[in-house]
Amino acid sequence: MSFSLTNILYTGQDENLPVFLQRKVLPTNTIALILIVAIAIPFVIISLFYFPVLAFIPGMGGLTCITVLFINYFGGIYYSRILLSVLPLLLAASYNAFLCEGADEPISSVFLTELSFSLIPFVIFDLKEKVFLTSTALFCALVIVTFPITKNWVELSNANAMVLRQGWLSDVTVSLAVITGFGCMLGSAFLNRQAEKSSEKLLEDMEAKNQTLKVSEQILKENLKKVEESQLEEQKRNWASEGFASVAQILQSNKDHAQVYDKLIASLVTYLKANQGGIYIVEESEQATQVSIQLASCYAYSRKKFVDQSYSPGQGLIGQAYLEKEYIYLTEVPTDYIRITSGLGESTPRAILIMPLKVNDKVEGLIEIASFTRFDQYQIAFIQKAGENIASFIQNYRINEKTRKLLEESQNQAEMLRAQEEEMRQNLEELAATQEEMHRKESEYLRQIEALKEPIHTPNEL
Repeated sequence: MSFSLTNILYTGQDENLPVFLQRKVLPTNTIALILIVAIAIPFVIISLFYFPVLAFIPGMGGLTCITVLFINYFGGIYYSRILLSVLPLLLAASYNAFLCEGADEPISSVFLTELSFSLIPFVIFDLKEKVFLTSTALFCALVIVTFPITKNWVELSNANAMVLRQGWLSDVTVSLAVITGFGCMLGSAFLNRQAEKSSEKLLEDMEAKNQTLKVSEQILKENLKKVEESQLEEQKRNWASEGFASVAQILQSNKDHAQVYDKLIASLVTYLKANQGGIYIVEESEQATQVSIQLASCYAYSRKKFVDQSYSPGQGLIGQAYLEKEYIYLTEVPTDYIRITSGLGESTPRAILIMPLKVNDKVEGLIEIASFTRFDQYQIAFIQKAGENIASFIQNYRINEKTRKLLEESQNQAEMLRAQEEEMRQNLEELAATQEEMHRKESEYLRQIEALKEPIHTPNEL
């Protein structure tokens, strides 16, 4: 156990105590030490010289303060403060009463010490401890107020009492009382400063927590933003996947290519929540010397439109997109370019998208979609990706058509060859019959000739 001043001042400090009690440990121990050093020891010495019979009173005061320190050491901060706020004042009042004779006034220097002791409850008790603070403060006030009465209860005739009323010893006593009072005020100021530090620390902690909360809030907002962006991207991917599935189903479930184009453009316009659109097919001549871009199907406002349009490469936006093989996206549409007609009238669209349908860098067709609302980039990417599948369908259709035509031509040629072969067979049969007839006639002719020769030879032989 160390008896350093710091250990004595902080004896009884326990983190398990409430915060307001932890703040009271240091002032309680400090006041106890001040009373021992500034009051008990000096007054014991003064009493031994001038009032030996009264030396036990400041001695008891010093013993009270030492007891307070020991009680605090064992965790009795609740009880030690009651002793410190009551006994020193009671002993000082008794000391003053013993030195007053009859109707004498209280010794002012000692009375001043009593007043200093009355400040102790306001330093060592917290405002939360209303019962302790109120009861000890009332007791101190009662002791001081009733002193003119209670001083008559005891009497000690001692001529040396005058040394405390005047002279240097009175000044020393006043100084000690002032030191005690200042000690109490210093303790109060220390408590206020401690409370201010606690408040400042709390404010700093709160500010730090606020900053942490702000950072956490910012991080949370960023995370929420990322989650929302991720969800939005997931929704866009799901939207595109559903669109691809719908396009693939149309391409696979329809054999008539004209119906495929009708359903495709209707599905795309509806899925994009656009207003109208058209699908164009690139038509090439046999020798690929001439190219035309034909409107295969047009759709607007939930109905098919029957329009006959044709473009050549480089003609208009359709022909330009065909040559450049890149999509054209207009957000400032000329008023004379296209009009969207509905039951409410006509209006110019806000956005036009012309997408080439490419496969292996070859444009097989184009899609044109008009809308009153602008297209997002993911919608354009969807049309571009879906256009590759549509272009593959068109290319496969072309290949199938060419194969079908070649097959028909091959079948026609085979039929012609079979007919020619049959004709040749018949001709050969006729030729064989003719040859046989000629052989028969030749044989007949020879037989006749032989028959004619026989009469001619008979007379000669005769």
